[in-house]
Amino acid sequence: MSSKQDELQWHEEAYRDFRSLVDAIDRERFEERWLDGRWGVREIVAHLAGWHRELGAGLERMARGERPAPEGVDWADVQHWNDIFAAEAQGKGKAQILEELEDQVVLFQRLGEQLPEERFGPGKTASRMFDLAGAGHFRTHAAMIRDWLKQRAA
Repeated sequence: MSSKQDELQWHEEAYRDFRSLVDAIDRERFEERWLDGRWGVREIVAHLAGWHRELGAGLERMARGERPAPEGVDWADVQHWNDIFAAEAQGKGKAQILEELEDQVVLFQRLGEQLPEERFGPGKTASRMFDLAGAGHFRTHAAMIRDWLKQRAA
């Protein structure tokens, strides 16, 4: 059974691993679009920042006793949100996008710390949000980027 502290630690560890990977990527590779010809590391980073922002706002609403998603907002249309987040990356440099990610991750972590322990655990909303936006998401995209880098080097 996972605890709040476990979720926070997994999130932090997965983020640091992802950042060390992305920080080592040069500007040219950062801007290269290799995923379906539409996305690259830039869009992945913006996408992670965007989900942290959206679900972080959900954590904040939960802390106030509200539903995570505001009325009329559907996070289930993942592609719609992903397109919005990727579009937000256009015209931004690597440093700016990484700073935005850092800011959102720090805020997300802090908002998670403010939630009571009982909001975390198997099947609990906070744990699902931490996995969807955080640790699991970082691990998935880190693996994608590592595979791409290996293929590119071959």
